[in-house]
Amino acid sequence: MFDHDALVALTEESRALSAVLQELEPQDLQFPTNCPPWDLQELVVHIAASISLGDAGFPDAALHAPLVSAADYYRRSERDTQTYRQSNVDRTQELTRRVLSSTSAAQWFDEISHDSITKLSQEDLDRIVLISGRGAMRLADWVVTRVISVAAHGLDVALTLKRTPWTSSSALHVTRPVFTALLDTEIPAALNWDDQTFLAVATGRRALAGDERTLLGPQAERFPLLS
Repeated sequence: MFDHDALVALTEESRALSAVLQELEPQDLQFPTNCPPWDLQELVVHIAASISLGDAGFPDAALHAPLVSAADYYRRSERDTQTYRQSNVDRTQELTRRVLSSTSAAQWFDEISHDSITKLSQEDLDRIVLISGRGAMRLADWVVTRVISVAAHGLDVALTLKRTPWTSSSALHVTRPVFTALLDTEIPAALNWDDQTFLAVATGRRALAGDERTLLGPQAERFPLLS
């Protein structure tokens, strides 16, 4: 349902982030972030790696394989373990050392994002593909998870630089249904959250206020919905 919208959102989010990064001075990329122990250049390398397609392409999933949705992608218990998080940190720091030996983090993100978007634009996003470690997914649903990656970490970059978030309306449009699915219900209308606020709270970039916890009731304990 979000085939074209997902690719548009990934393109707009990636270009917006790249534009911000290209304006920075080299020393800016060494700022500490709210994703410790990463500095900004390590965070940028992590974002790029999360959307990199490499050269292998997407293998077709087995016929009649059970489908994993965009929300299911995040329903993995290992994501909440220290082992998973430390492995993520270590891989990113090692990759950053390799990237910085030949280019800047900002330039690498720009190159990776352009390459991935070009390859995805040539794909049938309705195709059922095998995502390593996740299972069978519609390619469009996997792209939505990549939009979440760039949008959520885009908030991290904005927080680090003390800038107003630049999240695109297209990204907010395709990501909100994933957060609703993870919550298993619509958020109370009395919260008066716009999509930008929902993104920030759902991904732990903004904490729930006391009155918000009251309105959410038992559902408050489910936040953040992903990190």
